[in-house]
Amino acid sequence: MDEETKQPVEGAWISATIAVKTKTVGGDVGQIISLDLPHTRTGKNGNFLIPKRKLKKMPFPIGFGTRPEDVIIVASTADDKNGSIRFEAERLQDFLRSNMLEVTISIVPLKWSEEEYFSHLQSLYNYCITGRFGFEVPPVEGGCDEWELDYAIAKHERYLEKYRDSVEKNINTVIFDQLAYLYEKKGDLKKAIEALKRSLDLIEGSGLSKFEVWQRNRKAIQSKIKGLQKKLEEVQK
Repeated sequence: MDEETKQPVEGAWISATIAVKTKTVGGDVGQIISLDLPHTRTGKNGNFLIPKRKLKKMPFPIGFGTRPEDVIIVASTADDKNGSIRFEAERLQDFLRSNMLEVTISIVPLKWSEEEYFSHLQSLYNYCITGRFGFEVPPVEGGCDEWELDYAIAKHERYLEKYRDSVEKNINTVIFDQLAYLYEKKGDLKKAIEALKRSLDLIEGSGLSKFEVWQRNRKAIQSKIKGLQKKLEEVQK
C-alpha cells in the first residue's frame, strides 16, 4: 500500500528471504535463502503470494539443528519507492506456523545513498545476466523476464537522472555499459547504441582518452557499437 495515497500498489517487485542458522562441528553456519517464486510482483489490487516451502536441513552428524532467525519481505517499485516487513521472535513463529497469512507493506519513497542505489543496480544487472540475486536459490532460467527487464532499465535511467553530475565527475562508464546490455537484451538496439555513445562522450569529455587504459576502453566500446550497428542493419533489411 502506498503510504501517501493509501492505495494498493500495482507492479511492485517482491522478494522474500529467510535467514537460518545451523549448528555444525565447525560452529554456527548462517544462510539467507529465497522464499519467493521467480518473477513475483504485485497485481492490480496490490496482492502477491509467497507459497509455503520446506527448507532442507543439514543431515546429522554435519548439522546439529537448524533454527530460523527472521523472514524479510521487500516490495520495490520502479519509481523509487520501497517497503518491507520483518518477522522475528513470536511473529516469526506465527508466520512459519500459518497456512495463510495476510500482510500489508507500506511503500514509501526510497532514502538510499548514491552508493546504495548503485549497489542495487549491480544486483539487478547481475540478476538479468545470471538469474541470481545472491541468495541461496537455483538461478532463474533466462534471468529477468520482460517486465523485470523494463524495471531494471527504468532504474538505470532514474539513477542517471538523479546522479548525472556524479556520473560525469567519476567517469562512471559502467552504468552506460550495463544500460546498453539491458537495451540489447530487450531488442532495442538503437537505445543500446545511444547508451554506448553516451559512454564514449563521457570518456572524451573527461580528457582521459589520452591514457592507454582508457584508449583500450574506448576501442572496446567503439567495437561494440559497430557490432550493434551491423546487427541493426540486418534487422532493418
